[in-house]
Amino acid sequence: MSGSTSQATTDADRPVPHPDAPAPGTVLGQHYAYCFACGDGPGGLHMRFTAGEDLTLTGTFTVTPDHQGAPGLAHGGLLTAAFDEALGALQVFFREPAVTAQLQTRFRRPVPVGTTLYLQARVDRREGRKLWLSATGHLDAPDGPVAAEAQALFLVVPAEHFVKHGRAEEVAAVQMNPELHRNNYLEVNP
Repeated sequence: MSGSTSQATTDADRPVPHPDAPAPGTVLGQHYAYCFACGDGPGGLHMRFTAGEDLTLTGTFTVTPDHQGAPGLAHGGLLTAAFDEALGALQVFFREPAVTAQLQTRFRRPVPVGTTLYLQARVDRREGRKLWLSATGHLDAPDGPVAAEAQALFLVVPAEHFVKHGRAEEVAAVQMNPELHRNNYLEVNP
């Protein structure tokens, strides 16, 4: 993929995952029940991801009639949201919250209602707080035609970022949930 957000990574530049990062094959759960992308609310994307080798993950997004833009086709903004979720979920390898700073999506073919987009996301490199990430979306099979690609820059932020900028009652509810606290890591974003 071309673009300004990603560069080739050598083995020496390869980020090191946290010791508590999920093992390959681990299915990642929801990070927040009300998340539009991974939560189970009506009209959401209902996405789940599986950790892979070498700081990668895979997941799917099935396009329903609720996800239309043009008649019978997925809305481009929802496809971008699916990529944002897949790329955001990669932070699980570092056990630090991160937020989207820049996201570029390139659409290569239409994604019809009723199809499933197979997402493959990876960490390309890390520079301090900066995570350079990329993903592809394949139609109807993990090796199907590429429908879209994304590149992103995410920034690692302290948990206080969510306290300062989020709705206080919802942030407090997440902070009180012991399921979201793992090894002093607060899961407040994908």
